Amino acid sequence: MPQSEVRGQRSAVAETTQGGAAPVIVVRNPRVEIIDVFRFFAALWVMLGHAGPFPLFEGVTKSNVTGLVVRGIYHNLFVGPPAVIVFFVISGYCIHRPFRDVAQLPLLSYFTRRYVRILFPMTFAILLAKPVGFPLPLFQNSILWSLVAELIYYTIYPLLRPVAAQIGWRGLIIIAYVLSLVVAATNPSSPDYAGYGVYLTWLLGLPCWLLGCQLAETHPSDNHVEISLLEIWSWRIGIWVLSTLCSILNFHSPFVYPWTLNVFAFAVYLWLGKEITFHRNRTTSEVLAWAGLWTYSLYLTHRITMAGYQLLPVSHQLSPRINWCLEVLLMLAGAYIFYLIFEKPGHILARKLARISDPRFIVKQNRP
Repeated sequence: MPQSEVRGQRSAVAETTQGGAAPVIVVRNPRVEIIDVFRFFAALWVMLGHAGPFPLFEGVTKSNVTGLVVRGIYHNLFVGPPAVIVFFVISGYCIHRPFRDVAQLPLLSYFTRRYVRILFPMTFAILLAKPVGFPLPLFQNSILWSLVAELIYYTIYPLLRPVAAQIGWRGLIIIAYVLSLVVAATNPSSPDYAGYGVYLTWLLGLPCWLLGCQLAETHPSDNHVEISLLEIWSWRIGIWVLSTLCSILNFHSPFVYPWTLNVFAFAVYLWLGKEITFHRNRTTSEVLAWAGLWTYSLYLTHRITMAGYQLLPVSHQLSPRINWCLEVLLMLAGAYIFYLIFEKPGHILARKLARISDPRFIVKQNRP
């Protein structure tokens, strides 16, 4: 389907047709490719946050103010926690968008699709991590903390819908922000966003996820506001600067991540709305949109690939800059291979099981 046709439809249209004797609920969910693009960039930021930026200033000393500032800014250009907040907002958007116009959520189909899609690849990532000596626990000191939070959001989403119908998503967001402040206040100086344990961290991130649901409500594809190229690049650069600022404040001020990232999420919400509007009648990079399809694999496997590379003798024999290039290339290649072997089959399995669990419910995702 041509991209202009996809953008001309409503963001999610629920239909009821007659399929034999029983009604069939069809949810049309045209893909918003720019969301895939920025999902990829968010995963890339997490990857580079762990790998570190290209060792450009290895010879620059910290003994003078100039060197300290240059290295300090450069090493905070790619940081993972703000990128995870971008994931949370995008996740809320992607979950709510297909069901925005659906009166009744098909629970069995919904839960089957969501749980299989996230747990099937995660299980294999956990198994693959063990041989390279990089265990992946579900929460503490693990990248999986955000996925545990996601699972909780998926689980409570059917409960949030009727509440939002009464008080609106904005009302829910306000309540969630207040609760997140209470959580942050239990350990106000903690620099670790995931440092509140499995029972509280999801609550800290909930307003970020709900902002994504609100985004799905307020930014359908038929929005007619025009965004200029200068404006959209100002927003992109501004978000990058804010993410760097959050990182610097986290390590050099009392304003640590649990206090700053939920404010950052509101900026992300505004920015993604601008991006959706800006790309309404514009083409998106096919390469970046394609990379967005295996973002989850990149998030799951990049630390595993890093650990595996460190076991190779060659990693201790090459220069830091060559090592960095090889490591990044292997992380990207490894993620794509993982996607083909595990994540993509998991998607297919999720769709089949969801259809079996509730044959009345069909999700049709239009692709350009």
